[in-house]
Amino acid sequence: MTLYTNAYLWINDAWTAQPAALLVDNGIITDILYHNLPTNVASINLYGAYCYPGFTDTHTHSFEGGLYSLGVDLSVVRTIPELLALLGANKHNSADTLFAWQLDEAQLAEKRFPTIAELDSVINLRPLVLRRIDGHSCMLNTAARALVPGLTTKDEILRGTENDHAVHYFHKQIQPDTILQAYQAAAKIALQGGFTGIHTMIGDADNSIGHYSLIRDNLSKFPISYTIYPQSFNLKAALDAGASRIGGCILADGSIGSMTAALNSPYENSDSRGVLYQSDQFWADFITQAAKHKFQVAVHCIGDRAIKQINDVYKSLDSTPLLRHQLIHCELTDNTLIEEIYASGAVPVMQPNFDLLWGGDEGFYARKLGGQRSRIMNRFASLMNHSIRVCGGSDWYITALNAPMSIIAAMNHHNPAERLTHAQAIAIYTKNAAWLSHEENSRGAIKPGCQADFTIVNQPLDNFGTQPIIQKVICKGVIRYEQV
Repeated sequence: MTLYTNAYLWINDAWTAQPAALLVDNGIITDILYHNLPTNVASINLYGAYCYPGFTDTHTHSFEGGLYSLGVDLSVVRTIPELLALLGANKHNSADTLFAWQLDEAQLAEKRFPTIAELDSVINLRPLVLRRIDGHSCMLNTAARALVPGLTTKDEILRGTENDHAVHYFHKQIQPDTILQAYQAAAKIALQGGFTGIHTMIGDADNSIGHYSLIRDNLSKFPISYTIYPQSFNLKAALDAGASRIGGCILADGSIGSMTAALNSPYENSDSRGVLYQSDQFWADFITQAAKHKFQVAVHCIGDRAIKQINDVYKSLDSTPLLRHQLIHCELTDNTLIEEIYASGAVPVMQPNFDLLWGGDEGFYARKLGGQRSRIMNRFASLMNHSIRVCGGSDWYITALNAPMSIIAAMNHHNPAERLTHAQAIAIYTKNAAWLSHEENSRGAIKPGCQADFTIVNQPLDNFGTQPIIQKVICKGVIRYEQV
C-alpha cells in the first residue's frame, strides 16, 4: 500500500481546491484523503504538483516507432547533403536493415526526396528503408530494392500499395527478440511523453496479424498498458488470437501528403481526388462480418470521401454505438458529415498534432486543399459540441508521442472555433480513451476503484506561459518515470 500525498487532483473536470492524497493498494485507488492521513504506509510527497489521470494515446504505430527509434531520425535535416551525411554515418556493412524515418521533403531546401543514386553514394551495401513523415511513401536504396519480392516498379518513390508491400516485407524479417525490444523502446518513449497507456496496431494491414500473439502473451512485461489491434482484414486469424477489436490502420484511403487521401473535390492545382482503396461493397461486407463477431472496428479514413464511405457502413449497423467503431484520423469533415457521424454513433480518433504541424492559412493543409477546406480540418470542437465522443492520438511515429504537446495543440487549434477547452482536451486522452476500450469503470479517472495511473506535472496544461514539465508517471501505482 502506498500513499501519494500533497497534489492537486483532476477530478470531475476540475482541480481540487486543495492538495489531497491518494491511497493506492495493489495498483488500484482505494481512497482520496484530505486530512487524517495514515502513518503506517509508505508515503511519497508530490510537493504540490498537479496530478491528472494517466493519459492514453488511442492511435499509435508502436512497433514501427520503437523500431525506428533505434535507427536514424531525419526530422532534423534541412538539406539533401545533411540527410546523406546522417545516413552515411550508418553505412557500416551489415545485413540488418537500416530504417530512417520522419523525412519531410517539404522541409528540405531542395523540396524533394533524395534520389536512389544519392542514397547509394553513402550507403550501398546495407539495406536502407527511408520513410516519409506520413508513412505513406518510402524509398529504398538499391540493396534494399533487390531484396523485395515482386517489386517491379521503376518509380524511385514508392507510394500506396507498393509502399506498404515494401515496408511490410522488411518488418516481417524482424526477429522476436528485436520485436520485444522495439515495444520496450516505445513504452519508454511513451512514459517520457506522459502516457500510461497506448493503443497500437499489429499486422500488415492486409491479411497478416503479424506478431500479435507474441505481444498479447507478453503484455504483463511492459511498464505501460498496451491496447492491441490486429491490423488486418483476416477475421479468422483475429478470432483465433482472441482479439476483441480489429483494424487501426486498415486503409480506406491514403494521406494528404501523398495526395492519396480520398476527397470529394480535387486537390489544389490538380485533377486528382485521391484514392478509395476499397469498394463500398468490400467495406460493407468486411465491417458487417466483423460486427457480427462482436469486433470493434477501426478504419483509417482521412479525406471526406473516405470518411463518408466508412461511416455509411457504420450508420447501417445497429451495433456501432455498442461496439464503438472508430473513424481513425477523420480529418476533413463539413457540417453535413458531422451530422452523419453523430447519426452513426462512430468515434473519431483524432490527432491534435496534425493541426499543430500542418494547420493555418499558410500551412500544409491550405497549400494542398485551399483555404476554405483547410478551415474544416480536424474539427475537434465541432464534433464534441455535437455530442460526438472524440478520442485523442498522436499517430506516432508520424507525430511526437507527447501528451502535453498534443493536449496543448487541441486547445490552440489554428481555427479558434475548433479549440477545445482544458477539460475537453484532457477528456480525449483520459475518460474518453478509457470509454473507447470499454474500460470506463476502471481507468481514465481519479476515483476509488480505478487503476492507479497518474501523470504528474508541475503546472496545469492550460497555463500557456511556460513549458510544462512531466515530473512523474505512475502506472498501476508504481512510479515508472521520474524527471531527473
